Amino acid sequence: MSNILKVTPNDDYTLLVEFERGNKIIFNMKELIRTLPFSSLEDLSRFKDFTLEEKAICWPGPVPGETSIIPLLPG
Repeated sequence: MSNILKVTPNDDYTLLVEFERGNKIIFNMKELIRTLPFSSLEDLSRFKDFTLEEKAICWPGPVPGETSIIPLLPG
């Protein structure tokens, strides 16, 4: 499994995810944002405020000290 190199957030709640082996995917989060664990990401500025780990995209949680993590596997 390759690591995430770069993630570009888009205004339509999709992410362009680029992996170290050259794979790229568009990850559509529109449906996830409608669910309780990710509903705070409906605020576009929060959606774009993420950090990268080797194989995950992380957002600060709505509760201080908590983090929302989405692991991604290249397609």
